[in-house]
Amino acid sequence: MPKRLRSIALTLVLAFITLGLLFYYEHFAKAFFTNKHGLYTTIYSIYELETDLNYQLLKTSFYLYDNYDELANTQKELIKKIDTLINQLLANNYIDLADEVKKYKKAVEQRIEAISHYLILNSTMKNSLIFLANLTDNLPKTLNSEEKQKLLELILETVIYKNTFDKTYLAESKATLQNLEKSLKKSEDGRHLLHHLQLIVKSFPIYSQQLNGIINTSTLTTLKEIEKRLHKRIEDDAKKVNLLFFITILFFLLAIFLIIYFIWRLDRENRALRALEQKLRQSAITDDLTNLYNRRAFKVDVRKIKTPFFALVNINGFKHYNDFYGNRVGDHILREVAKALQTIIPPKYNAKLYRVGGDDFGILIEEETPIDDATFAKRIIEYFNNNKIVFKSAQMYITVSIGITRKRPLLETADMALKFVKQNINLLYFTYDERIGFFDQIKKNIQRSKILKEAIDQNNIIPYYQPIIDNTNGKIIKYEVLARLKHNNTIESIHPYLEIAKEIRLYRDITLKITQKSFIYAYEYKKPIAINISMRDIEDPQVISFFGKIFEQYPGIEKLVTFEILESETLSDYNAVKDFISIVRGYGCEVALDDFGSGYSNFAHVFNLDIDYLKIDGSLIQTLPHDENAKLIVSAIIYLAKKSGIKTVAEFVSSKEILEEVKTLGIDYSQGYFLAKPQPKF
Repeated sequence: MPKRLRSIALTLVLAFITLGLLFYYEHFAKAFFTNKHGLYTTIYSIYELETDLNYQLLKTSFYLYDNYDELANTQKELIKKIDTLINQLLANNYIDLADEVKKYKKAVEQRIEAISHYLILNSTMKNSLIFLANLTDNLPKTLNSEEKQKLLELILETVIYKNTFDKTYLAESKATLQNLEKSLKKSEDGRHLLHHLQLIVKSFPIYSQQLNGIINTSTLTTLKEIEKRLHKRIEDDAKKVNLLFFITILFFLLAIFLIIYFIWRLDRENRALRALEQKLRQSAITDDLTNLYNRRAFKVDVRKIKTPFFALVNINGFKHYNDFYGNRVGDHILREVAKALQTIIPPKYNAKLYRVGGDDFGILIEEETPIDDATFAKRIIEYFNNNKIVFKSAQMYITVSIGITRKRPLLETADMALKFVKQNINLLYFTYDERIGFFDQIKKNIQRSKILKEAIDQNNIIPYYQPIIDNTNGKIIKYEVLARLKHNNTIESIHPYLEIAKEIRLYRDITLKITQKSFIYAYEYKKPIAINISMRDIEDPQVISFFGKIFEQYPGIEKLVTFEILESETLSDYNAVKDFISIVRGYGCEVALDDFGSGYSNFAHVFNLDIDYLKIDGSLIQTLPHDENAKLIVSAIIYLAKKSGIKTVAEFVSSKEILEEVKTLGIDYSQGYFLAKPQPKF
C-alpha cells in the first residue's frame, strides 16, 4: 500500500478511534456530571431537612400550640430523601457508601422514634401548662395571700424554666411544692393544680434529656463523613474523566484535523455542561417569574445574617388585579414591582431581595448602621403612589403595605406586623412590636376554644328564634334560627366563636347541632323556620348528607325549611351554590340570600340563582332614614327583586322610623329588635 494511502488510512483509523473516544467521552461526562449533581442535590436536601427537623423540634418546645403535621412531613421527606440517596449511590456503583447511608438511615429512624416519645411527653407537659395558665385567674381559696403569691411565682418559673432547661428549677420547685402541698390538697382545684405541677417537675429531667439527646445526635456528623467520602470518590472518578480526556488529546495530536475539530466540539460540550450546572444551581434559589431570590434562598440567607433588618412588602388588593385584568397583567405587575424594588433600595444597604409569597416581597439587610424605619418604608410607599404601572393600554397605580422586623423568626414576625397594618386602615407600615397584643389574642383564642369545646360536649349550643314579619298585615311568616352558646348560666352569640370553630374544626359540629335541634322543634310545632348556611357548609359533603337523612327521618319538615345562604362570606364557587340550591329545592325547601348588599355583590350572578328571598343587609337598612344613597341602593335591589319574582326582607329593623321607611320602599317582610327579639321558643 502506498505511504500516502497508509497515512490516510492511519489518519482515518485515528479519526475513527478519536471519534469513538469523543462520543464515549461526551456520554460519559454528561452522565458523570448529571449523576454527581444529583447526589450533591440530594445530600444538601438531607442537610436542610435535618436542620429543619431541629428547628421544628425547638418550636414544639417553645410554643404551647404547634401543629405536628409539619414535623411529621419533614420526617417522611427525610426518610424519602435518604432512600433516594441510597438508590443513587447504588446506581453509581458506590455500594460501600450506600451501606454507610443505610446505617445512617437506621440512626435517623432511631432518632425519629425518640422524637415520637418526646412529642408524647411534650404534649403532656403542654397540657399541664395550659391547665396552669387557665387557673391563674382562679386560684384555690384555701390558699392565703402569701401562698397564692408563691404559687403564681412557681407557675411563672415553671413556664420560664421549661423553655430555658434550667435544672436549678427542680430543687427550688420541689421545695416550694412541699410548702404548698398541704394547702393545695384542701380543695379539688388545688389537688388538680398540685397534680399538674408535680407532673411537670417529675417530667422535666426526662423532657430535657430527651430533647438534648435528639438535638445533639451524631446523624449530621455521620452525614458529613459520608459527604467527604463521596467527594473523594467523585474526585477519583473525575481523574478517570481527565485521563480519558488526555487520551483523546493524544489522538488529536496524531490526527491534526480531527483533533482541532473535536477539541472545538469538546470545548463546546464542556461549556454547555458547566452552564447547565450553573443554571440548575441558580434556578434552585431563584424565582422564575421575577428573577429575585426565592423563599428557599431566604431560609438559607437568614441563618447567616447576624443583625437582621427585614421588610415584608405586600401589594394591596393584588387579587383584584388578577381577577379583573387576568393572570398576564398580574404577572406583569409582579415583575414591575420586583424591578422597582431593585432601584428604590439604596445600594449602600447591600440588600437582598426575595419573592417569598404570591404577592409578598422580602428585603433582607445586615443592619451594620441603624436604619430609620419610617424613611425606609416611606421611600417605597411614595414611589408606588407616584409611579404607575403600564400594560398595553391599561394604566394602574398600585399601593403597598409594609411590615418591618428585627425579631426572629423574621418572616413570621414581619407577617404579624403586616397583618397589623391590614387591620388598621390608617397605617401604611408598621414595625413589629410584641406589645401589639399578638400573645394576648392567642390567650383569648385558647380560652374561647375551651369554652366552645365544652359547650359542644355539654350540648350547650342552642337555637334561638326571631320572627320575620309580613309588612302588609303584621303576621309572622317564619322564624330565623340564630345560634347561641350557653356559658356560666349566660347566653352568648355564637358569632365571636365562629373563626375559632373553623380553625379547630368544630364548625361542622355547630351546624349539625343547631340544624338538628331547630328542625325537630319546627317539626313538633309545625312552624316554618329559616336557617343560616355558609359556603363552608355547602362545600361539606357530610353536612349535605345530614340534611338528606333528617328530611327522611322527619317527613314534611322540608316544607317548613328555608336555607339562608350567607352572601357576606363571598360565594366563591357559584356552581357549588347552584348545585346546593337545586338539591334542597328538590326536597321542597325554600332558599334565601342573606346579608345582600354587604359586600361586592355580583347582581348578575345573584339574580341567576333560583332563590325565593333576598334579605337586605342591616348596614343599608339602618341608614335609610338619613342616607339618600342607601335609599337608592335599596330601591334598586327591590326593583330588580320584584322583576325576578323574589321576595325581599329587611334586616335590623331597630326603630319605628326605620320600619316606616321599609314599608314605604315596598319591602315585603321585616325582622329586627323593634319588632321582636330572638327567643328560645316560638
